[in-house]
Amino acid sequence: MKRSFSETISYSNLPLAIYLEIAAHLEQISGVRVQIVPEDQPKFAYHHSQAKGMIINAAEEISPVQKKLMQSILDYYTSLYGAYR
Repeated sequence: MKRSFSETISYSNLPLAIYLEIAAHLEQISGVRVQIVPEDQPKFAYHHSQAKGMIINAAEEISPVQKKLMQSILDYYTSLYGAYR
């Protein structure tokens, strides 16, 4: 049975387009899949993010190099937009 891990992260007020950009970069790593979590606001607000966060799923078998690459991608966006939760 394959094992995997999952991590949910959220950046404060990050636009949906940037979440999609991060997801596109992360999914270039073999075995990594990202799911965008939609915002649960009852009304559309242009100045708020349309995403609440993202769930990063990865196969447990990914290599240390792949894990380091994932972290490098997240660190890059943290340097631009602040720390994620």
